[in-house]
Amino acid sequence: MNRSKLAIRALGALGAAALMVTGLAATPAAARTFVPCTTDALASAITDANTSGGTLALAPGCIYDLTTPLPSIQNTITIKGHGATITRDPAAPAFRILMVDSTGNLSLCEAIIANGDATGDFGGGIRNDGTLTVSRSLIRDNHADLYGGIGGATGSTTSVDHSLISGNSALHNGGGLGNDGDMTIDKSAVVNNNALELGGGVANDGTLNVSRSDVVDNSASGPTGAGGGIANFGGADATTTLTRSKVASNFATNAPGGVYNDGGSVTLDFTAVLANNPTNCFGSPTAVPGCVA
Repeated sequence: MNRSKLAIRALGALGAAALMVTGLAATPAAARTFVPCTTDALASAITDANTSGGTLALAPGCIYDLTTPLPSIQNTITIKGHGATITRDPAAPAFRILMVDSTGNLSLCEAIIANGDATGDFGGGIRNDGTLTVSRSLIRDNHADLYGGIGGATGSTTSVDHSLISGNSALHNGGGLGNDGDMTIDKSAVVNNNALELGGGVANDGTLNVSRSDVVDNSASGPTGAGGGIANFGGADATTTLTRSKVASNFATNAPGGVYNDGGSVTLDFTAVLANNPTNCFGSPTAVPGCVA
């Protein structure tokens, strides 16, 4: 399946949520703040919500074009995107889009997070040190040294569902996503991301569960690149479980191109690993049971 068809499929699975405004669950008026279509309004709304939590409703279809970083998330906050984009202006200095502190609990839905740049750090689109739920959203074209799109730190909990992770990059590991804590990816697509070293699509150094998702057309393209689709590394405590998913058409400079495993455990449960280049799993330092070639 080519990239355009996969992207259409993935966005279809989102129910076109990033472009839809209707059909949202009601939220008590006292807990809901409408955020006008200005970056100052968004920054102010996050600052206020950090005091007592709440729900921020973004302006439908707005492009919040950031020239300075947003405040970090320090409380329990829901951001309902209504199809809005939060992006770093190309002329702005490098900074990530969203940061979830260890005390923070962010639920992000129906939003586009784009063009973050955490050069020298991890989590170019979103860095999570606390609890993060991303649903029906698009995380695209972000960059970091590690974990280009979304990065989960040690001790964090990250959940991604019905979302598309695409076009992100990392100087080292985890082009699309990376995890040092506990991460779940469900009914989502990780497509066309790149890392120069390990895990073009996803890099895991913690506990990773992928279900009913596609990891396709990613690459680990540097001289030491391996695991174009998924890399599970960091020793015996690194655990990756893939259920009813597909890891296909990924590329790495060195074998394997599909799933790389170094010292941890990878479980394939009704999961297809196929058509990766130069191999699917062969060449991993630690074998991936049930993976052919």
